[in-house]
Amino acid sequence: MKVLPLFVLSALILTGCGGSGGGSDSSGTTSTGTGNSGSAINTGNNTGSNSGSTDSGSTDSGSTGGNTGTTTPDNGNNTGGTTEPTTPPDSTEFADLMLYAVNQARSQQQNCGGEIMPAVPALTWDYDLEAAAYGHSSDMANGNFMSHTGSDGSSPGDRIDATGYVSSAWAENVAAGQKDIDAVMASWMASPGHCKNIMSGNVTQMGSAAVENPDTQYGIYWTQVFARPR
Repeated sequence: MKVLPLFVLSALILTGCGGSGGGSDSSGTTSTGTGNSGSAINTGNNTGSNSGSTDSGSTDSGSTGGNTGTTTPDNGNNTGGTTEPTTPPDSTEFADLMLYAVNQARSQQQNCGGEIMPAVPALTWDYDLEAAAYGHSSDMANGNFMSHTGSDGSSPGDRIDATGYVSSAWAENVAAGQKDIDAVMASWMASPGHCKNIMSGNVTQMGSAAVENPDTQYGIYWTQVFARPR
């Protein structure tokens, strides 16, 4: 499997928890929970043009659920196969670039679908959350699908719990087809739900991954996981 370290492909985004790929609208709901993994907040879908499509994503401030987001590419032409993605290169550079892009967005007020989100503190990188993101991106790349639900039926909260990370809030954004970090961030920031996940003041840490498989419809699958430890 190959985790892309830089700006590499272009085309699709999936919203936060409760969201699914496809669609041209966006919506959001909020909820709180009492479990370890947090609760989901908003979901929605948008479809984009050349830069990919995004769902609005969802975030949660509770401890029993999470947010997920998925995006579907608008320009994916591959037919999909079962070829295993190649081994990922060093992810350190990718982590630095993604964290920088997210914190740059968080450093200033953002308009997320008409809702003004104030600047919020910078996040730190967490390798358990990166592992959750990588596992899900790998799953999507191997299975040629894009969803917040894993091929084994897992939710974002399940995947976070599986790493041993104990969260009080979490959110997930998913996308596919975007060529690089700039492209996928632009798609997510243009999608209200995804934008709100990125700008959430309820989370303090993040992890992310992009896994490439040329034998799939979209070629590359992105996941962002945000959380606050309990």
